[in-house]
Amino acid sequence: LIADISEEFRSDKSLSSTATNMIMHNKFLISDNERVFTGSMNISSSGLSDFDVNNIIIINSKEISEFYRKEFEQMLSGKFHQQKQAIGSNTIFKVGNSEVEIYFSPKNNSVKRITSLIEDAREYIYMPTFLLTHRDISNALILAQKRGVDVRIIMDANGATTSHSKLKELRDNGILVKTENFAGKLHSKSIIIDDKYIISGSMNFSYSGAEKNDENSLIIKNSAIANDYKKFFLYLWTMIPNKYLRQNANPEGPESIGSCTDGVDNNFNGKIDKEEKSCSGVY
Repeated sequence: LIADISEEFRSDKSLSSTATNMIMHNKFLISDNERVFTGSMNISSSGLSDFDVNNIIIINSKEISEFYRKEFEQMLSGKFHQQKQAIGSNTIFKVGNSEVEIYFSPKNNSVKRITSLIEDAREYIYMPTFLLTHRDISNALILAQKRGVDVRIIMDANGATTSHSKLKELRDNGILVKTENFAGKLHSKSIIIDDKYIISGSMNFSYSGAEKNDENSLIIKNSAIANDYKKFFLYLWTMIPNKYLRQNANPEGPESIGSCTDGVDNNFNGKIDKEEKSCSGVY
């Protein structure tokens, strides 16, 4: 294990029982104080394979590496969640042709900045996401749709039915939302806006992600990158049948392609493949 060979190791599990509903949910690496590897991907077998849909961001910047290092050292010293100090607010870094803003939860108000970008959208907002439960974000999306912005969301089949999911409310207000129908998780936490911005990182669009957990969120202003993300979103959108605009795919069953033969507990109920009632008759 990496922890076994590390000179120093810290876990947020050492905190008091009052912090048990908070998690260290970051997924970033800093290399030689000049490169940052971040995004939505867990360092796991499903994350590192092509099983889950994730996005990865690699930034070559000493300035941004130093910014991340300060956040890392807070956690390494044993300060997690609300114990941390804010590293910076609304800091914009220039990297090549990109402007990069970085927000660390829970001390930076990432949701305020995200909703401001949604409010400024004029053409489209495309959102591939594991879940959406944060009311401020869902309300901003509904208002954007009402003023004529093309708002589309692809949501993970598990995330669609999670507690406090805004899926039904979004659909009831005319927003096009598809649930994915393939094995593995749609684990992205991204928003693409107007061929201008990508919002991405480790943070789920939830109250816990914004206000409780240790997370990092990036807002990247770069039209070429935004356009590439848009193309991948539209590829997924086309691949998912339109019937999942109205109904939700079962994360473990024949309708979720490959989920009955992948050896993975896709709906987190402790049953795999043949053990799953919904997969009976598939073999």
